[in-house]
Amino acid sequence: MSLDPARLVFTGPDAPPVPGATRVRELTSLQWWQARPRAERYQLDAFPTFDEGWVTWLACSSEPLPPELEALCHYAEDVRQGRLVDRVEPEQALQAIWLAMVQEQREPAQLTSSIDAFFAHVCAQLQAGAPLATTRFFADAPRFQRYIAALADDLRLYREDVARGQQWRLTVGPRSVKLLALDRPASTQFKLWARRSDGCALLLVRQSDGLLVLSADPSAKLKVDWAAPVLSRLDVHPWYAGERHNGTLIASSREGTRLGFDDVRRALKARVPTARAWLAVPVVVAVAALTAAIFRPPAQHPPEAAVSGAKGEPLQRAEVLELLGRPDGPRSFESYALIAGVCGYPEGHALTAPCRDARAVRALLVSRFGYRPENVTLLVDDDPSGPQPDAPGLKLAVERFRERHPQADANSSFLFYYSGHGGYEKGARRDYGVLQPAGYFEHPEAPVMSRGWDMERLFDDLRKGVPSKHVMVVLDACYSGWAVGAKGDASLSPALRTRWAERAEVVLTAGTRGQRAWEDDAEAPRWEGHSAFTAFLLQGLAEGDQNGDGVVTDEELAAWVKQRVPPAVRDEKRADQTPQFFRLDETLPKSGQFLFVRSP
Repeated sequence: MSLDPARLVFTGPDAPPVPGATRVRELTSLQWWQARPRAERYQLDAFPTFDEGWVTWLACSSEPLPPELEALCHYAEDVRQGRLVDRVEPEQALQAIWLAMVQEQREPAQLTSSIDAFFAHVCAQLQAGAPLATTRFFADAPRFQRYIAALADDLRLYREDVARGQQWRLTVGPRSVKLLALDRPASTQFKLWARRSDGCALLLVRQSDGLLVLSADPSAKLKVDWAAPVLSRLDVHPWYAGERHNGTLIASSREGTRLGFDDVRRALKARVPTARAWLAVPVVVAVAALTAAIFRPPAQHPPEAAVSGAKGEPLQRAEVLELLGRPDGPRSFESYALIAGVCGYPEGHALTAPCRDARAVRALLVSRFGYRPENVTLLVDDDPSGPQPDAPGLKLAVERFRERHPQADANSSFLFYYSGHGGYEKGARRDYGVLQPAGYFEHPEAPVMSRGWDMERLFDDLRKGVPSKHVMVVLDACYSGWAVGAKGDASLSPALRTRWAERAEVVLTAGTRGQRAWEDDAEAPRWEGHSAFTAFLLQGLAEGDQNGDGVVTDEELAAWVKQRVPPAVRDEKRADQTPQFFRLDETLPKSGQFLFVRSP
């Protein structure tokens, strides 16, 4: 298809409706996909959002639309709500390239051509089976390379904006979060960099037209609509209260504002950190401390309201027991696991617990939770007769999963457990965490990715080889918090919820990005020869069913280890170790749960 410029009318955001034209900003792509309304002409803002561009492209299509394109409607909705759903480099993200493109194209004919080329390119790859969140759609598209280069330069501008800006700390309920205030930033992608690179949960931005915008990172389960009435009382015009943004964005009136940054800061009772307060703590630890806090909204917004509908309503014990007896209940999901333990490291890197950890996890899965022995792949390097838990062996086990288990489908669960060394590497533009399995230290001359496994790529690789709808990654390794990047720690609830069967992708790590993971002392064992994390993981699997419904949910298990590991390590090792739990499925319209269901 090709967009017809004669059917498009570009107007300013405050322009009145054009007679005979459908205003695109009043119709989301998800709404269009469900109703398929048609019109002869469409009115677009001169600076259309991703969702508006996608609606336009869909609405002008004269061909039958393949079902694969519905995924892009959900992606567009996530972008509209401010969620960062891409799992590629920020400069390769669809939403970032879109913004760079529309900001450059000012002539309607050029913009129309670019919108057409943009979505035609993405749709062709989607129809060919490319996964939406993990594909670098424009990596080999010459027409769009200048936008990727512009994004790399935009990061430099962002750093200059930050140097001119202010950083505050704001207490919302029991949580202290980082707020970045930028005054007319030169960077166009400041939201992307602030959230992904600097872990800022809140942004206050004075735009070039003087409009003040306060926004929250939706993935942090944080809302700011409670602040709109406070600021409206102080200003000459009422603030927009976030009705179209699910409470994650508020803004001063387009008619003008008399408030400045200091006025907003005092109204929100935020404080500016002193240089000593920020410099006294290593950057990695500071970010981890901020992101590890569990957010509860203020009194006007109860905790449950902030995530209403994410996983449905909690089930009572009797309802869970009834669900477990149904043929389509949680027991209908076949369970698979890849369990790895590495204890044969060379001198200077020796560990004693990982192989014992791996065998104990496997034994508990089989004996207590009904995992079939043939569905559990165990890789330990103290058994030279079997496949080895080196990087090639681990990746090959994932790649050949479907060959080994041809009966496996989406309605199954897959657990990846790793106990061994982990570390992080200094990248050219950013550091990254690496699992360091068998053979990692013996060949320092070899490329890191041939002897290790990038923690942030784990889920991408698992998605390529494992069809399971429910996937959980458990990492008992130093610096394992790199597997969740700078994302905030998820809130925890013990309840099994009505939408348990939706897609679930969760990560549970032994510690943060800056922490070691401790194992038992061989001379004075306290944790039965296991690592601290796995000792309490095993205990949580065995005893962590807090509400006695026969199921240990992912969040019950996470709560168990998060409560017990830190004091145990502090007492025994005089060190800090803080397990992290994060849901990668939070950006989906509906998210499920990873469940450990006891054998009947």
